[in-house]
Amino acid sequence: MSKENWWINYPWRMVQTNLRETDMDNMDAKAFAKELSDYNATVVTLNAAGILASYNTELSYHKKSKFLTGDSLKNMVDECHSQGIKVIARCDFSKIPETVYKEHPEWAYIKGDGSVSNYNGFVQTCVNSEYQQKYIFEILEELFREHDFDGLFCNMSGAMVVDYDYNLLGPCHCDNCKRLFKESTGLDVPTSDNPRDPAVGKYNVFKGACVAKQKKILYNRVKAIKPGIAVNGVDYNRVECNQDMDRPVNIYQASTNARKLTGIDKDKVADAASTDFLGFRYRHSSISPELMEIRQWQNLANGAGTSLYIMGTLGNHKDRSGIKASKKVFDFYKKNENEYKNLRSAAEVLLVDKMLLARVDEEVSGFIRVLTECHIAFDEMKLGEVTPEILKSKKLVIMADTRFISDEAAAMFDEYVKNGGVLLATGQSGLNKANFMPRNEQALKSLGIGQITEKLTGLKSSIYEIQDSDKEILEFSSDAELGYIVPGEEVFAGEILDDSKTTTFLKLIPEQLYGPPEVCYPKEKSEIPGIYKTVYGNGMAVWVPWLAGSFFYQQGYDNTFEILKDIIINICGAKSLAPSLTPMCEITVMKGDGKLVLHLINTSGSFLNSFYKPVPLYDLELDIDKENLEGYEIYTLNGGEVTVKNGKLVLNKLDTYEAIIIKEKKEN
Repeated sequence: MSKENWWINYPWRMVQTNLRETDMDNMDAKAFAKELSDYNATVVTLNAAGILASYNTELSYHKKSKFLTGDSLKNMVDECHSQGIKVIARCDFSKIPETVYKEHPEWAYIKGDGSVSNYNGFVQTCVNSEYQQKYIFEILEELFREHDFDGLFCNMSGAMVVDYDYNLLGPCHCDNCKRLFKESTGLDVPTSDNPRDPAVGKYNVFKGACVAKQKKILYNRVKAIKPGIAVNGVDYNRVECNQDMDRPVNIYQASTNARKLTGIDKDKVADAASTDFLGFRYRHSSISPELMEIRQWQNLANGAGTSLYIMGTLGNHKDRSGIKASKKVFDFYKKNENEYKNLRSAAEVLLVDKMLLARVDEEVSGFIRVLTECHIAFDEMKLGEVTPEILKSKKLVIMADTRFISDEAAAMFDEYVKNGGVLLATGQSGLNKANFMPRNEQALKSLGIGQITEKLTGLKSSIYEIQDSDKEILEFSSDAELGYIVPGEEVFAGEILDDSKTTTFLKLIPEQLYGPPEVCYPKEKSEIPGIYKTVYGNGMAVWVPWLAGSFFYQQGYDNTFEILKDIIINICGAKSLAPSLTPMCEITVMKGDGKLVLHLINTSGSFLNSFYKPVPLYDLELDIDKENLEGYEIYTLNGGEVTVKNGKLVLNKLDTYEAIIIKEKKEN
């Protein structure tokens, strides 16, 4: 394999060792590399430069660690190479020591009140400062001249939004940012992140352009120094699956990360890191081992490699629980790595993600839960990455409250529907321009809606009633004997442009008394629908004018689950891979090299925010589109047994994870 593109088709089994400066005090390079080799790692990321130099730097403003008394960074790189392990340099140029800041205050990120973000003696830097625009390249040139690294990962690169306590930093008001923003827009830098301020939208565009420009410069400069280096964000993509004390655990986070990183064609090298620790405050205590194992299986099941992120080294990390659980998947991947080559998504559903300042998009997260727990294979992609070519491969596209959308993007989705696709949009999708400004009418013409006629917010007791005429279509809700659907706090209604093309379901019962119980009954019913279905060209668009995904994410009730199943399956026509299977099993499907691969992950050990050993599942029946399964070679990779009954696959038992290979038989 050429060193110029070593990362292409490379079996990615990453261990990121966030080395504390004290780890270099008694570093044994041979032992460090041997521990990684025994773990079946093929790549390691380790601290090199930035906040602290892990080597004997000669640069004035690059603070050297005072613990460089063990084996050198160079020896560590060389020993890893001797074990066949690629080494990526972890650099962090987001902060400088307070002592450097005092000499160069112009390098700092300046908040709206004129202060800097100083966290434990390290000051946030600005992407437009001379430090990031010039000085970091002196650091990188020195680093790569002295060390034979294979890759570069810049931690917390770009424009930071929060500090370690999740305090919002707001827009940067350093002299460079104020000057450049003024030159670009004629405006002053806004004082807050309020999206209703017209300057904020322009500032976000400006900030994104500055970050993109800096990343391009960084890439070109690094490649000029050493062409064979893999640079994060271009040659490979890294993201963390993590958690913290004030943020609930998302059981499907690793799947989402892997789906978005690898792309629909699974042609992007993904480092979907599974963080070992509980959060910033507890960096040395591991998450539940069962959760760690689930996340590594999710990486494999969605086209990424395995990736473990720990503090310290594999040898000195005292909490071994997460490391032990992760190794099971590393070992499995090494044994079966050839089966995971050249796979791409076989999903026919696309969930469109949007960019948010917040960490959690509740509407999207709710749909991730419903699609996963209904066993519907799907892809995820950011709105800005969707193209007409990608849409051609999808039968259903879901826009979960995708409010901010350009005219060009709206036209692209309308064309998709016109050509036979199905579009499902919820909430205020299409009601704001890409620059955050509101629209006078719906941008997505395929929804069949003109003006918004009702905007009901702050609701406390409004419900939708299932009409008798709805029950034939809303079969899941009807079978569950649901009479009313709870929408949550926001409901919208729109002007139907053509009654002959639009069908509606559900009727809103507006606010009613909810106490005392003697007077709690509906007194009136409106004509406001809860679902709009519109024929548009050769396709169909469905508008759900409330935040169904968010309500399900927040509350998790069967009431919402059943109506969402009806919308996705019975109205939009999506197909479940296992209609009779418990929701406590995640299924993904990929294809390639004449085979179909079904991945099954047992999530039955999840209980509230705890994760225990899953309960084995038996006789799992899978419904796939293969007319004659007898004409295929079918086998498993993790010990299960598969039979074919009535044209369906039946897996005898699922403990934690199974991969079922359905391969075309070769003719003799």
